[in-house]
Amino acid sequence: MNEWGVAALVLFAVLAVCLVLPALFDPIDGLIALEIAGTTGTAILLLLAEFVNRQSFVDLALVFALLSFVGALVFVRLLERGT
Repeated sequence: MNEWGVAALVLFAVLAVCLVLPALFDPIDGLIALEIAGTTGTAILLLLAEFVNRQSFVDLALVFALLSFVGALVFVRLLERGT
């Protein structure tokens, strides 16, 4: 395993922490964890694209980044309605 795979594994551990945090804290902290998880997931996909030499993972990372941003906007809208 080269340095791209090791970096992807380290970021995967960060992603696991971001998935646990929303269950422990209030919804605003969950929103922050959602944003960090989206950025981390995009970075993981980019690192995996370099690790396995597949261009399609880069395209998937770009789509994931866009959907992560849209998902955060929807989450904020739902939080706004709840208050």
